[in-house]
Amino acid sequence: MPKIRYLLIFVFSLFILTGANAADTQPQEPVKLGIFPYVSPGQLVKFHTDLKDMLATALGRDVVLVTAPSFKQFVGRTKKSSYDFIMTAPHLGRLAEVRDGYRPIAHTMHDVQGVYLVKKSSSIKELKDLEGKTITIVGRTAIITQMVEKQLNELGLKNGKNITFRFTKTHNNAMYAPLRDESDASVTGILLWRKIGQVDSNNKIRLIGKSPVSIGFQVMAAKNVSQEDYDKVQKALLNVHNTKQGKAYMAKTGFKYFDRVDQQEKKELDQYIKVFLRKKK
Repeated sequence: MPKIRYLLIFVFSLFILTGANAADTQPQEPVKLGIFPYVSPGQLVKFHTDLKDMLATALGRDVVLVTAPSFKQFVGRTKKSSYDFIMTAPHLGRLAEVRDGYRPIAHTMHDVQGVYLVKKSSSIKELKDLEGKTITIVGRTAIITQMVEKQLNELGLKNGKNITFRFTKTHNNAMYAPLRDESDASVTGILLWRKIGQVDSNNKIRLIGKSPVSIGFQVMAAKNVSQEDYDKVQKALLNVHNTKQGKAYMAKTGFKYFDRVDQQEKKELDQYIKVFLRKKK
């Protein structure tokens, strides 16, 4: 009897341990990395698959790239904490911090800046020549659009008065509008212009001016992300330019490297989030 009792105890203990281990090895939900839709989904995958893979290595978990059909929907999904981590426009990162509890991890060291584009054959030579013209640009909550609107206002050019803004969903849609004869001019991001537009436009588009400058894209962690995972991602990002895969990613995107966001940079972004924080009447 004692031998049988000990055997049963051993088998029961083995069952408990095996069951616990099986539970521990259940696959975890993949980490969601949300990328704001500044270009088409296909281009997002092309640009940011390396980032996804590097974060997966740092976290020891699967990471999936996700986005949204529009800036507005991306902002809405961020508010609902639909993403574990986000890479987003600088002011949308600040909004996610102030309104939604996301924590800034790092920002890219390229400049966020708009470039004004016209057909090579256009008579428009400089910004003041845009009077009476139509300009294609992304939605008015985008930081580039806000910077451009302020810049043009200072030149006496106001949307709906002596210029007309034609809004579109993404920066690459805006970029080619003059070639498609949809508008007299367009504004897109300088990085996108350098990486895609200058090549794809076959020298048929001409740059006539630039907007003011902001810090680069922000990478943020949702409030439910553990400190351990936050630290792992930040360490990986701050070191990414020292790795072979990271160097390839930086060359592909033009991001240069990552650095921490400081308080002065946050303060400068506050002017661009007011449009999201205004109370509806």
